[in-house]
Amino acid sequence: MAIIEFLLFVLTTTLGGMFLCGANNLITIFVALECFSLCSYLLSRYIKKDVRSNEATMKYLLMGGASSSILVHGFSWLYGSSGGEIELQEIINGLINTQMYNSPRISIALIFITVGIGFKLSPAPSHQCTPDIYEGVRLVREIPTSLSISEMFRFFKTPWTCRREMLSPL
Repeated sequence: MAIIEFLLFVLTTTLGGMFLCGANNLITIFVALECFSLCSYLLSRYIKKDVRSNEATMKYLLMGGASSSILVHGFSWLYGSSGGEIELQEIINGLINTQMYNSPRISIALIFITVGIGFKLSPAPSHQCTPDIYEGVRLVREIPTSLSISEMFRFFKTPWTCRREMLSPL
């Protein structure tokens, strides 16, 4: 039974990572990221008798919950200021057509999204718990960080840099 659980978590984590790499709208990005993250938390707790693994998993879960809530808050700002669009390219086209790209709401949305994805990367000031997490978690270390880096680059490169005037407020 334990090997089936392990393989199911690895398969679901891989599936979430694959969907995350191909996501083009806000809902798919969030659902794939959460699918990947939740299974990563479960995989980090897989060694149940290790006390360091238990503590690291709890810190990993709390940091992941905080980052997900900040990311969703940024997505909601972006969704509200774009007029209800969820596709990334349609959001950009709508913001350019309505001249909303210089709005402070867009800057706030992008800051929340950067911080939400940044919590997954663990840069300063969210780096205090990262050494404890990596010390206690033996199974999942580099994959969430590499997917967060690729998601941040893809999110900010693909639709937002197609128009230079979008980056002028930042």
